[in-house]
Parts: sequence; C-alpha cells; structure tokens
Amino acid sequence: MIRFRKPVLDLTRAMKGELMTQQRILSWNNRVISWLRRLKLRYRLPRRLSRYLSATSLQSVQRYAESPASPPRGALFEIWRSIPNGFKWLNYFPIYERILSEFRARPIRFLEIGVYHGSSLQMWKKYFHPDSVILGIDIDPTCVQFENADSNIHVRIGDQSDTEFLQRVIQEFGPFDVILDDGSHLCSDMIKTFDYAFLNGLTDRGVYFVEDTHTNFWGHWRDQPYSFIDLCKDLVDYSHAHYWGHSGIDVFASGNPQRLNAISVPRIGSEIEEIRFFDSIIVIHKNKSRALPVVEHL
Repeated sequence: MIRFRKPVLDLTRAMKGELMTQQRILSWNNRVISWLRRLKLRYRLPRRLSRYLSATSLQSVQRYAESPASPPRGALFEIWRSIPNGFKWLNYFPIYERILSEFRARPIRFLEIGVYHGSSLQMWKKYFHPDSVILGIDIDPTCVQFENADSNIHVRIGDQSDTEFLQRVIQEFGPFDVILDDGSHLCSDMIKTFDYAFLNGLTDRGVYFVEDTHTNFWGHWRDQPYSFIDLCKDLVDYSHAHYWGHSGIDVFASGNPQRLNAISVPRIGSEIEEIRFFDSIIVIHKNKSRALPVVEHL
C-alpha cells in the first residue's frame, strides 16, 4: 500500500510572513515620504542675489569664533549668570540691553513664550521695575512650579498657536509692553503667534521679539517652506504699502493739491514702525498712530 504524505500548509507562518512584508513596505514608504518632506521643506539659498550682486560681495570668507569668548557687558547679563539653569546665546544680551533699557523706569507687562526651567522669568523680574508683571506661557504642565504670584511672576499652560488660549492670557494679564517668543521655534508657530499677538496683545509703542530665528534654517523646526524670517522680509514690503500704486511724490508733497489725506493699506503694515534684524533675533516695533510721510521742498 502506497501512502502519500499529506501536504501541510502553515497558514499562520504564511500570514506572519506576509504581514512582515507589508510592515517592511509600509516602513520603507514612510521613510521615503519623510525624506521627501524634509527635502521639500529644507532651506534653499536665495539664487537671485547672484544676478544683482558682484562675485566679490558673494565670495566665501571665514568667520572665526572668538576664543576665549568675551562675556557681554551690562546689567541683564550680570543678572542672568547669577540665576541657575539659564540658557541663552551670549550675543542676545547686548540686543536686549539696547532695546529694553527704556522700559526699566516704569512698571510694564512682559510676556515670555517658553518657560523652560524658569530662570529667564526670574531674570526679567529682576531686570525690570519691581512692580512689573511677568507672565510665562508654556505647553509643559510642569512649568507651573516656576510661578510666584506674590512676586508678580505668573505661568499659564497652553499652546502658543492656540489663539483662544492667547486671547485668555491677554485678557487676564495684557496687553503687554513686550512680547518675547522663545517657544517651540517651529516656523508655523512663530508666524501664527505673531499674527494674533502683535495686533491683539501688544500695546501701542510695544516691542515684539522673536528669539532663535536661526532655527528657521534647520530641518527639525522648519515644518513649512515659508519661515518667520520669510514673513518678516515680506513685512518690510507691507510696512511700505502706502507707496504701492503711486508713481511719484505728489501725493505726499506738502502744499501739493494732489496730496492725499489718507491711503488704504493693510493693517499689519500700518502698525509696524520698525523691523530690526539681528543674528538670530528679529525685533518688531509697534506704532498704531503712524502718519503718512510728508515731503517738502524748500
């Protein structure tokens, strides 16, 4: 009698093998998608400069590190290094001193986006007038430990890109004389926060700082092609919107019958008095009462 061996089909093993194959394909696809996304979002050097600037202007030169690094001078740096757990780029301190020294003589309201270990909240409290209100916001719930309401240091937990959250803190503590964005550093968050807080949360003649703008060039924080630096370069155009559509000086000339009493411009451009670009910091000054410029020929 001839016996035939019955074929055994291990369905479980086959299904596992197929599942593993699918998982590998999915993993590979995800890696490709991630790589393509990073490629799309990566910073690209502006090419048009080479059409307008000389090769001499664009030639590569060495920029050397200072060794040893000289500590900044000024009251703010001395306060900062007396507080544990601080983390700051040293080139920021002269910028802050230059712009914020005028705010020290009176009580102000100061908003810092990003609390970290709370050392900067203490630094700002010691730097400004004793009656100033210092508010820090952060997405990390553990940051509430750095609140000291008796000293007018407050902490609120929320997402900087959440306009409803920003509205609540502005209603509770604002408007602010100074807003400092040292938060997530994501391009999208920087832009969305500025879009709401500059117009709605900053006092007239207030100052809006954005720290660590070098992250706009680094892949981890570059979550969209249009960065905050790109926005600010466009805002330079928008702050000159009153010149759009006019071909001469007559509409601004004193005593000229063609001089215009008013020109329609985008609100954001009308309230920006000055934009200052520093290494890794952008400072935007607000002035809601900007008048049209006047030209006069003596």
